[in-house]
Amino acid sequence: MTHYVVSAEQPHLGGNIPAGDSWTYCPDVWEYTLNRFAIQSVLDLGSGTGIASRWFANQGRDVIAVEGLEANVRNSLYPTIKHDLTTGPVLAPVDLVHAHEMVEHIDELYLDNLLQSLMNGRIILMTAAGPDQPGHHHINLQPTTYWITHLTQRGCQYLEDDTQRIRKMASQEGAWHMARSGMLFFNPARQ
Repeated sequence: MTHYVVSAEQPHLGGNIPAGDSWTYCPDVWEYTLNRFAIQSVLDLGSGTGIASRWFANQGRDVIAVEGLEANVRNSLYPTIKHDLTTGPVLAPVDLVHAHEMVEHIDELYLDNLLQSLMNGRIILMTAAGPDQPGHHHINLQPTTYWITHLTQRGCQYLEDDTQRIRKMASQEGAWHMARSGMLFFNPARQ
């Protein structure tokens, strides 16, 4: 049985595995993204315990880690800002927004806060738990087409060829969430 870091008072926060989820660790995908798009700054949205944030920082990138659950912020491997997207968006323009297995935790009532936060990036690298995917507080389980529609309506371009490349890489490194639903977008408003 999987044990998740959770909040009884705020069930929408947390849901990560304390030691890290091997299905979300994808350094080949991250390296491809950094190099392909000349990434110098990263917003790790829903950073959990900071595993990806620390990886990006170790590659010499400027990283802003944002996490809603106090226990994760306190125990993070990388300095993290506590922010709950139900209270408003994150505003921090960067080259890359990384949102790995977190969008499904945000109720549609707060979708605008989430989308505004994603739009901070010139490039958006994200995954999204799909319909019927088990996990803690999965309340907005949508097919990838849902996220593609919302982001393209805001002016982003879905990078289909790059998305296929990262999914193949993720499959080879056992990062099953990225292999299943990884998506890359270009946000021309952030050029």
